[in-house]
Amino acid sequence: MQNTSKTNEQLLNELAVTQERLAESDARYREMRAAFQTANDKYRDLFENAGDSIFIIDPATRRILDANANAARRLGYHLNELLQMTIDELEILPDAQASDQPVAWESVYSGARFYECHYRRKDGSMMPVEVSGCPALADKGHVLQNFVRDISHRKTIEAEREQLISELDAFAHTVAHDLKSPLGLIYGYASLLEDSFADYSPTEIAEMIAAIGRGSQKMNRIIDELLVFASTRQLDAVQITPLDMPSIIQEALDRLRGVIDERNAEIVLVDVEHWPSASGYAQWVEEIWSNYISNAIKYGGSPPKIELSARREADGGVRFWVRDNGAGIAPDQQSQLFKMFARLGDTRIEGNGLGLSIVQRMVTRLGGTVEVESQVGQGSTFSFTLPGEPHPPVSSP
Repeated sequence: MQNTSKTNEQLLNELAVTQERLAESDARYREMRAAFQTANDKYRDLFENAGDSIFIIDPATRRILDANANAARRLGYHLNELLQMTIDELEILPDAQASDQPVAWESVYSGARFYECHYRRKDGSMMPVEVSGCPALADKGHVLQNFVRDISHRKTIEAEREQLISELDAFAHTVAHDLKSPLGLIYGYASLLEDSFADYSPTEIAEMIAAIGRGSQKMNRIIDELLVFASTRQLDAVQITPLDMPSIIQEALDRLRGVIDERNAEIVLVDVEHWPSASGYAQWVEEIWSNYISNAIKYGGSPPKIELSARREADGGVRFWVRDNGAGIAPDQQSQLFKMFARLGDTRIEGNGLGLSIVQRMVTRLGGTVEVESQVGQGSTFSFTLPGEPHPPVSSP
C-alpha cells in the first residue's frame, strides 16, 4: 500500500507540474497573442497611414489582395473595387520594361524591385509613380508588396527645370546675338571716327554719331526688356490695385510718342468712358499696353490705324485688346508668338523675342490670359484679360 501511495503522490506531483507548465504555456501564449495583436495593429496603422500607396498582390494571379486608403483615394477607387482588379490593370510600364514584366512568382521572388511607371486612375488619367516592390510572407502565404509613391510634383519640377535650362540656353544665344549687332555697329562707327575723323565731312560724321545713338538705344531697349523679364520671375507679391486704365494707356503712348509721330499712327480708344474696371499692377499693365501698341505700329498698315477697346467677360474678368490694320499673321505662326525668344522670320517678330513672352508672363501672374486673332490680309487683334474688381491674389508663375 505504501508503494501505491507514493505512486499516487508522484502522479499528483507530476500532474501539478504539468498543470503549472500548462498555465505558464497559456500565459506565454496569451503574451505572444497580445504581442502579435499589437504588432498587427501597428502594421495596420502603418499600412493605412503610410504616405505611400500600398498594394498587397497575389504573385501567381497578380490580383490585388489588399490596399490602403491612400491607394484607393489617389486612384479614385473604392477599396472593394480595387480588390476586384489585378495590378496589371493599374500599372502602365514603359515599353522597355513592359516586355520584362514578370508573371510567375518565381521571377519576382528574387528581391526588391525599384522602377518608375504610371498608374491609371479610375477617370483614365495617368499618375507618374515610383514603385518599390518586395516579396513578403503573409498569413495566406507569399505575397508581393508594392509601395507606390506619387511623383507628380517631382516630375513637374523636373519638367520646369528642363524648361528653364532650355530657356537659359535660348536666352544666352538670343541676347548674345541681339546685343552683338548694335554693339558691332557702335564699335565700327566709333573706330572709323577715331582713325579717320578728318577724312569725313560734318554731314557724314553727324550720320555716324546718329547711328551710334540708335545702336545705343537698341541696346538699352534690350536691357530694359531683360530687366522687366527678370522682375516677372520674382516670387514676391506685387501690389494689386484698381487700375486707372486711361491714365496707364496715356503713359504708354507718351513713351511711344516718337514712333507714333514717325509712322503717323492713328490710335483710337473706342468708347473708353464705358470700359469696365479691372485690377492689376499698374507698372506691368503699362508694359503690356506699350508692347502691344508698339507692335501694332511696327506691323500695322501705312499709316497704322489702331483701335484699343475693352469688354467684360462672362466670368467677371475684363478683356482689353489692340487691333491693327496690318498684313495679319498665318495660323501656323500665331501659336509661336508668345513663346520665349520666338521669331517668325520677317513676318512678324524681329526684335529679341522677349516682348510677347514678357506680356504673357505678366498677364498670367496677374490672373489673366493672352490671345491673338488674325487673318492674313485683315490685320490682327492682340488681347489680354485682367480680373475685374474685386481682385484675387497674385498667382505664382
